[in-house]
Amino acid sequence: MKQQPLISVLVPAYNHEKFIRKTLDSILEDDYSNKELIILNDGSTDNTEQEIEAWLKDNKGNIPVIYKYQKNCGISKTRNSLIEKSNGAFLVFISSDDYLLQEGIRKRFNYLADNPEKLAVFSDCIVVDENDHIISESGLSGYYSANKENLKSDKKRKKELVTNWSVPGGTLMIKRETYNKFQYDESLLIEDLDFYLKLVSQNKLGFIDEKVSAYRVHGANTCMKDENWVKIQKDIINTYKKNLKRFSFSLQLRMLY
Repeated sequence: MKQQPLISVLVPAYNHEKFIRKTLDSILEDDYSNKELIILNDGSTDNTEQEIEAWLKDNKGNIPVIYKYQKNCGISKTRNSLIEKSNGAFLVFISSDDYLLQEGIRKRFNYLADNPEKLAVFSDCIVVDENDHIISESGLSGYYSANKENLKSDKKRKKELVTNWSVPGGTLMIKRETYNKFQYDESLLIEDLDFYLKLVSQNKLGFIDEKVSAYRVHGANTCMKDENWVKIQKDIINTYKKNLKRFSFSLQLRMLY
C-alpha cells in the first residue's frame, strides 16, 4: 500500500494559554496518520509556554514535533518561519486558539490529490466561543455572509472572494510548492488576504463545502488597538491595489470601489 504523503500542521502560538491544549489535542487526534506538528511560540507573555511544554511531555512520542520559542515577530514572519521549519509536502495552518475537526486534514488532502492543478484548498468551519459553545454552524455563510454556491464554482469563486473576502482561519491547506511561488508578506498585518488574492487570481485555489475546523471568537481576538485597526485598513487598501493587475478590468473596478 502506498504511503500517504507527509502533512505538516503548523501552529503559530501567541497568548492562548486557555486554548492551546485543545488545539494540540485536535491535531494529535486527527485520523490522518502521516503528519508532523510544528509549533512556533511568538513571544507569548502568558502561560502558553508552560502549557505547550506540559502537553509535549504528556504526549512524547505520539507525534513528530518541532517546537521553538522566539521573540515576538508578528504573524506573517511567524508563518514563513513555520513553513521553513516544516518537512511536509502539504501544509495546514491552525491558530493556537482554534482546533481541527475530525477528518479535516484528510478531506482537504483528498481534494488536492484529485485536483492536481490546484495549489491550495480552503473549506468551511464552525464558529465557537471561548467555552466551545457553537455560535454558527457555518463560518462562511453564518459568520462571513459568503455565498457558498459561488465558492463551489471555479468561474464564480474569484469574483466572490474579491468582492467578499471570506476565508475562515484554519481551513486552508497548501502544497509546499505554493510557498515557493507566494510567500507571506511580512509587512502586512492581514497577511492572508494578499496570499489568497495571489492564489485565486491564477485559479489555483479550490474549495470544498466541508467543515474542517473550529474558529474561535473570544475577547482577546475581537479586541484591537486603534493603531492596529488603522494599519489593517491601510493594508487592505494597499493589498487590493497591489494585486489589481492580476485580475480582469471588471474585477479591478470592484476591488477599487
